[in-house]
Amino acid sequence: MKKPLLYLLLGASFLAYSCETDDDQIRDLEAPVIGTADGRDAVRPMEEEVNPATKDHLHVRFGVDDPSGIAQIRVDIHSSFDGHTHGRIQTDFERLDVDDIYSPDAANPDFRFPQGATRVSVDGPGTDIYWGGNSSRVSGNVLAGPYDFSIQAIDVHGNQTSFGDNSNYLATFYLQTPYAPQISIANLHDGELEGEAGEPLELDGFIRKTDHQLSTDLKFLWVRLTEEDDHGHDDEHSASARVAEEGDFYEKMWGSSTWREGMSGPDLPSATELNLSEIFTGENAIVIPANEDHLDLIIWVEDTGGNITRLLYEVHIED
Repeated sequence: MKKPLLYLLLGASFLAYSCETDDDQIRDLEAPVIGTADGRDAVRPMEEEVNPATKDHLHVRFGVDDPSGIAQIRVDIHSSFDGHTHGRIQTDFERLDVDDIYSPDAANPDFRFPQGATRVSVDGPGTDIYWGGNSSRVSGNVLAGPYDFSIQAIDVHGNQTSFGDNSNYLATFYLQTPYAPQISIANLHDGELEGEAGEPLELDGFIRKTDHQLSTDLKFLWVRLTEEDDHGHDDEHSASARVAEEGDFYEKMWGSSTWREGMSGPDLPSATELNLSEIFTGENAIVIPANEDHLDLIIWVEDTGGNITRLLYEVHIED
């Protein structure tokens, strides 16, 4: 009688465990939560983060939580030069493309985490992404410009984050290089431009081709004065999408864009150096609107090699 009772008890225990597991699967319909790494106050890269020409890598820092266990994390980088049309050009430069998969059995030991982990914190040199040096992800010279960085995660029950509900992490960062066009503005006050409503915005500075051996001629200049935060991701998650509507107070172009179809204007005054105080005068003056406190001035410059330099300057307005 003891053996049948033992089998009965084991069977009951197995059935109870199975029911509990099934109930857990039914209850857990939530995707993992993407947030900060341990001891950090922000995910890196941050939205609008600019990586200066002196840097050759990107810090990757984030955390993922899921009470049922994390199955996989994907880190993706792709360019958003062209609004995701993925056009091709003849160039000596190469876009930075990354598709890193973090999992318990990842081939790269820096991308592994324990089986069934409910918390994964990524913050170390092994997960940083390089475009220069021995650890570079590109075989040649990286294209400077805007890149979209995303994090996606899936738990052990198949629940996954998505762009549709904003549970993925998405940020656009800007990669600068010594050979991309250089933008310099001298009349900044505490990092901002200052202007008066109804008056032209004063810009003292230049845009120029650098003296780097890989630098190429200037090809396209696109300048916008827009409402703050009216320049982020569009429906396709592309950087600096063209939204020349009610949020834009000024938009001018010179030259012809390599990346943005149909975007062109009169010839650039020079292919090597542009004096901003000379360009933005007369009919090209940037007149500051009334009833605004702060606006953003966005300058986008392309060279013939396909490199982009894009900088954003806050404009403080006095009535």
